[in-house]
Amino acid sequence: MEVHVDVAKVGKYAVGVSGDSVEVVERPCGGISIVIIDGQGHGRAAKRMSHMIANQAARLIEDGARDGAVMRVINDHLYAFRDGQVSATATILSADVAHRCLVVSRNSNTPVLVAAQGKARSLDAPVEPIGVRRLLKPSLTHLELVEGMVLMGFTDGVIHAGRGRRGMFSLERACQLMAQDQPARELANSVLRYALELEEGKPRDDMVVAVMKVVGRGSKLGIRRVSASYPL
Repeated sequence: MEVHVDVAKVGKYAVGVSGDSVEVVERPCGGISIVIIDGQGHGRAAKRMSHMIANQAARLIEDGARDGAVMRVINDHLYAFRDGQVSATATILSADVAHRCLVVSRNSNTPVLVAAQGKARSLDAPVEPIGVRRLLKPSLTHLELVEGMVLMGFTDGVIHAGRGRRGMFSLERACQLMAQDQPARELANSVLRYALELEEGKPRDDMVVAVMKVVGRGSKLGIRRVSASYPL
């Protein structure tokens, strides 16, 4: 099997700097993780904060920390660093080869969608953002690592798209797109494009769509690839 990952993101219209940060990191015992951090506010200040938290989470994962422990540490760090006055939302999507499972960790007001065999569901247990309380537990979900599984995470700029304009973003529509068995990149682009259409091409908040898909392996060599597209 292979795990395909793709991230599509865009900043708030006319601001230029996105307050959302994403890190994709290889796990030391096998596998890959996506860290999604939505910093409070917009612009450079939010970006500095979210980038710091995402980098710290990535370093902890690289050092072998479990995802639940990573979420607790970044919460403690933000709480101590900003005296509980600044919050951020955090989501980690992991394919953990060592334990043969997918792991979804959330301290976020946005759900994670899970699809398998043409059916999708939402992981949306209520949780608090990080940074607001000293003792904070993440929502942790373990899923079987099997071919055909798809995870999709967002920041709130996506699920709030269209509010007061052309109708709210529909999770059902996103689930329908997941059920179409698109490649990870096409799926991420389709969902972001849908959110941008609702915002009439002028997003009022930073947006991130992250997709993790388990597929059959095409090469016996186990070739690993990383690609990126970054506008200047």
